[in-house]
Amino acid sequence: MESNQRKKHDISGPVAWTLSIGVHIGVALIAFFITWSVIRDEGEPPQVVTSTWHEQPVLEEAILPMVLPPKPVIEEPAEVEQEPVEVAGKEKPLESVQDGLAVLHTIATTGEVPERAVRKPEAEVKFMGLDAVAAKRIVYVVDASGSMLLHLTTVLGELERSLRTLHPKQEFGILFFQQKKAIAVPPKGELVSATAKNINKAMHWIDTSGKVIPAGGSNPIIALKSAMRLHPDVIYLLSENITGAGRYEVPADELLEAINKLNPVDKRNGLRKVQINCIQYLSQDVAGTMRKIAEIHGGDDGYTFIERGRVGK
Repeated sequence: MESNQRKKHDISGPVAWTLSIGVHIGVALIAFFITWSVIRDEGEPPQVVTSTWHEQPVLEEAILPMVLPPKPVIEEPAEVEQEPVEVAGKEKPLESVQDGLAVLHTIATTGEVPERAVRKPEAEVKFMGLDAVAAKRIVYVVDASGSMLLHLTTVLGELERSLRTLHPKQEFGILFFQQKKAIAVPPKGELVSATAKNINKAMHWIDTSGKVIPAGGSNPIIALKSAMRLHPDVIYLLSENITGAGRYEVPADELLEAINKLNPVDKRNGLRKVQINCIQYLSQDVAGTMRKIAEIHGGDDGYTFIERGRVGK
């Protein structure tokens, strides 16, 4: 009797087996999640930025909050049409633009956006004569040292022109380097879509913030580190003297080594993650540092020199 009762109450065997199986399953699950996380974090290898956009132009148009009533027909006295007067050196004046209510009425009744109300962005990024086809994420890194004092306005005009050609699905960021600091155009630490609104905000901040005033020497390393953290496809690097001078001077070999660490070759396909296009502005670089950066990190024909009084390639 006692033996039978012991058998009925002895459950240590099944419990041990259950615990053992549970522990093994737990270890297997932990190993699976660790492996999955490592594989996921590796990311995709860098790609060559050569493909082109195959999309129709995006229409940046207002969403109508309500159905507008038909526009009343108002008879006006006939006017004698006159040919626009051409002014020497200026383009022929465009036709008058309808007021905002008329534009909304046209959209509501016909479903068509008037030609003058459509922003037709291009697919190719261009800045100071250098281009990058279909790069989705673009960062501009611009010299704001004292040597740019008389010329930064021209550079900013070219910068805005470049931004205006972007597709709204492309994203951009702007950084200026001065002394040993990076001046980031808001929002800091992220790229924004290349919509007309975001471009206007960026240029307004540059013009009115009082932060972008050329002064002193420059060292681009901090700005380049900030640019790399934005994970761009392309960086446009513009400088009059990339190695700086005086207390902020950085030796050319040290600068090249720093950029190489920031943008190493991916062993999976031999490519670098970021294409760095270089614009040597105003003065020739005797050491050819910018040209070397472009040869190592840039795309095909990724270097240009813009001499005084000339913009474009």
